[in-house]
Amino acid sequence: MDIFLYGLIGAILVLPAVYFIWMHSFPLKRKDADALIILGYKCNDDLIHPLLKERLDTAIELVEKYHYKAIILSGGAVASSKTEAEIMCSYLLEQGIPEEKILLEAESRNTVFNIQNCKRIFMQYDFKTCLLVSNSFHIRRMKYITHAVELPASFYAKRNFQTVIKQLKPTMDEIRAFRLTLPWLDKLKDTKDNIIS
Repeated sequence: MDIFLYGLIGAILVLPAVYFIWMHSFPLKRKDADALIILGYKCNDDLIHPLLKERLDTAIELVEKYHYKAIILSGGAVASSKTEAEIMCSYLLEQGIPEEKILLEAESRNTVFNIQNCKRIFMQYDFKTCLLVSNSFHIRRMKYITHAVELPASFYAKRNFQTVIKQLKPTMDEIRAFRLTLPWLDKLKDTKDNIIS
């Protein structure tokens, strides 16, 4: 009985750690591409959330090193009066990013439609490659969705001990987010203008 109990306690302690490590071990590619895509994050009262600021600052570092044809900012108005795309655009313009490089996708309200709508822009401009920027906890679900909608993408996030340790809660929240992603993908298959088929 004691051995079983200790084993159960050990599993309870170890499994979350294994999940956390797995979530933050997806291979990242810091590279050039036709389009750099930055997915939004809720902006309460039109203020940039620290997780979104991390995405934007990471994107700025990439723009300074590589030559992207366009920067696609994706996100509707979820918890703000302005769209996440508009809020991100204002921040990037303040940091000196050229306005002519920026394309806005301001309708989506979750990651599935972020990526679906970005694929429409991707196809409209005849882009061949893209690099998606987000936070480390978000990468595996993004990969799952891009595979489902057949968007050829690479992924990048700022990943070090300091950034990852701050993402404990959103990493655990991804379990629920994955569950919600499946019906949204099913809904895409049922829509007329579905880009999966």
